[in-house]
Amino acid sequence: MDWEAFEKHKPFAGEKKPSMLRRRVGHDYESRRIYLITMTVEGRRPLLGRLVGDAEAAEGSPEAPRIELSPLGEEVRNCWTSISSYYPEVKVLAITIMPDHLHGILFVERQMEQHLGMVIKGFKAGCNKAYRRWLAAQEGLAGRSVPQQCCSKESHGDEDSKENNGSSKENHNGDDRTHGFLFSRNYNDHILEGADELERWFNYLDDNPRRLAVKRQHPEYFTIVRQRNIGEWSCQMVGNQALLSYPKKAAVVVHSAWSDEEYEKRKQKWLALGEKGGVLISAAIATREKVVMREAMNRGYRLIVLRENGFPPLYKPAGESFDACSNGTLLQVSPWEYHMNRRTISREQCLQLNRLAELIASSDF
Repeated sequence: MDWEAFEKHKPFAGEKKPSMLRRRVGHDYESRRIYLITMTVEGRRPLLGRLVGDAEAAEGSPEAPRIELSPLGEEVRNCWTSISSYYPEVKVLAITIMPDHLHGILFVERQMEQHLGMVIKGFKAGCNKAYRRWLAAQEGLAGRSVPQQCCSKESHGDEDSKENNGSSKENHNGDDRTHGFLFSRNYNDHILEGADELERWFNYLDDNPRRLAVKRQHPEYFTIVRQRNIGEWSCQMVGNQALLSYPKKAAVVVHSAWSDEEYEKRKQKWLALGEKGGVLISAAIATREKVVMREAMNRGYRLIVLRENGFPPLYKPAGESFDACSNGTLLQVSPWEYHMNRRTISREQCLQLNRLAELIASSDF
C-alpha cells in the first residue's frame, strides 16, 4: 500500500466515544477511512466453527490453533468477501471468523453515498438468509425455497435486515432472536488512527485462534473476579490471584523527593527481587514507576498492576498483558468500578492506589 498517499488523504479517525457498541462522535461514516468491525452471534452461540489445535504448538505448524468453519461460517465468510461486489467503494482487507463472533477490516476507498451502517446491514441480511437456511435444515425443512443472495443493496428493505446502524436504541425486551437473525443488534467499530496501527490489527486478527486456545487452557487467568476484599477495598481483578500470596512482594512507589541516586538504588533492588521470583506491585503512575514496571514486564517478572478503572463486562487483556496472564505472571487489580468517562486520575486516587500497593506487599493472603 502507498502509505504516503494513504496518509495524505487522511483515512484516520477523530475523537473516540467509549462504548461496547462504539461509534465515532461527529464522524459521518461515509468518508475515506479504514474500519475494524466486530460483531457477535446472538447469544454468543458457537455456530460459525470450532477451535482445533494445540495452544502450545509452534506458529505455522499443523497443530497450531485454528478455526474450522462450519458450513454456516463458510457462508458468512462468503458474504463478507462479496461486500465489494455490491459496494465498489469498499475494499475488504481481512476477516477472521471465530466460533461466536467475527472481526473484519474494511477500507472505504472513496466517499460513499451511504452510511457504513448500510453496508453492514446488507452483509447481515445475507448472513440472515444463510442462517434461516441452516435453521430450516435443522428442522428438516431444507427444501424450503430461500433466496441465495449474500450481501446486496436491495436487501436493506427486507425484514431480516432491520438491524440498526447505531442511530436507534437497543431492544432489551428479552427477545431471544429466534426469528432468524444470526448476529446481535449493532456492531463495534474501531477507526484507524494511524498507518502503524493497521499492522497491529492484522496481527490481532491472525492471533485470535491462539488467544482463544490459551484462554481455554487457563480460564482462571482470564475470568473477571468482581469482588475480593483487600483491606478497606472491595477489588475487581483479572489474572493470577496466586500472586497475592507470594511471600516476596514489593510495592514500586517512587517519591518525587528522591534523588536520581536513590531512585536508581531502589530500582535495582526491585528488579533484583523480580529476578528472584518476587512480585512487583504498582499503579505505575509516576514516570519512574513506569520505567521499573516496563523493564520488569520485558524481563517476564511477576507483576500486580493496579488500575484506576475497573473492567468492562467482556474485558480481555491485550498484547503483552494477554501473554503475561497466560503465563501466570500478571494480576490486574482495581479497587473501583468500571466507567467509560474520560478523566484524569486525581491525586487522592493516586495516593489510594499507592496505599493499596503497599498493603498488598505487606499482607499475607
